[in-house]
Amino acid sequence: MKRSAPNRRAFLKTAAFAGAGIPLLKILERAVLADSTTQPMNFIGIYHPHGVSAEYWAMKATDTETVFDIAYANCSLQPFDDAVTYGKSFKNKILVIEGLNHLSNANGHDSAGTILTGSTIVPGGTTQPQNKSLDQFLAVDQMLGASTPVTSIALGVGNDSTASGTTLSFGPGGVGLPKIIDPSAAFQTLFGNFATQSNPAAQAAAAHKQKVGQSVLDFVTGEIGVLRPKLGSIEQQKLDQHLTSLRDIEKQLQGGGMVSCMAPSAPDATQFPKLKQYNGGEPYFDAITNAHVDLLAQAIACGITRFATLFMADLSYAGNPLMLPADNHGGVAHTYNGSSVGQNQHPNTPGDPTTWVPLAELNRYSYSKVARLMQKLDALGALDNTLIYVSSDMGNPALHSTQNTPTVLAGGAGGKFRMGRRLKMPLDCPPPANPWCQPTDSTWTGLTNNHLLVSIAQAFGANINTFGTQTDPKNTTGPLANLT
Repeated sequence: MKRSAPNRRAFLKTAAFAGAGIPLLKILERAVLADSTTQPMNFIGIYHPHGVSAEYWAMKATDTETVFDIAYANCSLQPFDDAVTYGKSFKNKILVIEGLNHLSNANGHDSAGTILTGSTIVPGGTTQPQNKSLDQFLAVDQMLGASTPVTSIALGVGNDSTASGTTLSFGPGGVGLPKIIDPSAAFQTLFGNFATQSNPAAQAAAAHKQKVGQSVLDFVTGEIGVLRPKLGSIEQQKLDQHLTSLRDIEKQLQGGGMVSCMAPSAPDATQFPKLKQYNGGEPYFDAITNAHVDLLAQAIACGITRFATLFMADLSYAGNPLMLPADNHGGVAHTYNGSSVGQNQHPNTPGDPTTWVPLAELNRYSYSKVARLMQKLDALGALDNTLIYVSSDMGNPALHSTQNTPTVLAGGAGGKFRMGRRLKMPLDCPPPANPWCQPTDSTWTGLTNNHLLVSIAQAFGANINTFGTQTDPKNTTGPLANLT
């Protein structure tokens, strides 16, 4: 036992390294030769911070489901109809859904954990949802990521925390999955092992790494069988996540026979000498986000992965390119004073229009990154079979409200959803109910994003009719109407 203890410590370090999303070995080449009608559907979940300026996001009185304007001044959705910047309009590739709620039972900022889990957040020190996220359910439980070298990938900007308010991807029991915040590390995970067939030395190096890596994998897999029964439930959940990462490595080791796929150039690390929030990384967040977006588009198009999440950040630093206050949180989100449109339809004062524009500008910046992703996927022929789900942790950020959260579906979704539309859900508290009613009140008729998660899961072929963890089963059961 004394002799094996160091080996086990080494194993746990190795497993933790794998769990961080950085594989031990590089992947071989892969190409997508099928056209968009035969390619499987891909999923990308994206978080943007600080809720939404509803006055420049919500449907206007003159809008209809299929005829709507998003090109007017200050509209945060402008990037989706900006052919000058992105080469074409993607208005016919978005589905904007107004009026969905995140029932997180937590501080608004922690509610990012509800976006893909549909779960309330466990209060106290753990601060986590109660079940895994949709990307992991589809990629792992439904085994839809089994045929790709990387089962799924979680990327982030500025913050590598796994707490509920800082990530979108969660494993068994709602344990947060690590994110990769360094684009260079993301490149290594996705493309680092591309060895062209015309380079014998690179092929030989890849074969050597395969042999060595399989030996390491055999050892750590054996150690799992010894260690797992001795761990508590939480530790077992974490170990299971490491095992999933190790299975990813095994797929990469066994992934021979792939033909060439155009790999992008490695990101220029000089563009982001610092990475972390509150540690000098903020001025580089724009470059980091662009690098992540470009890598994701190429990885999806090459079939390296089908499931990904991206947790974006704001631009909180002096002299930021949006010319917003250095503290986007306190100086933009918390100063937002919404009208009735931004107050969940509560009767209120008209609000302060001067506070709407800065938040709309920040929202428009976030959507511009989604439009960039769509542009890249479209150029690579992968947009039509990709579904992008974009949301924030809050609706009205000044209220920390998790009602009326901004929801945008983008891409072609493999034809599963009818895009090019706007949908407005019924009011949470329709007259004559108390307009301030809560989800626990009998008069509350609001819709949770759980129904959207069910719809997405069904679109991927999952035979389910419920998803997430809420007190009332009606809030987790059934798809969202009118998507198809």
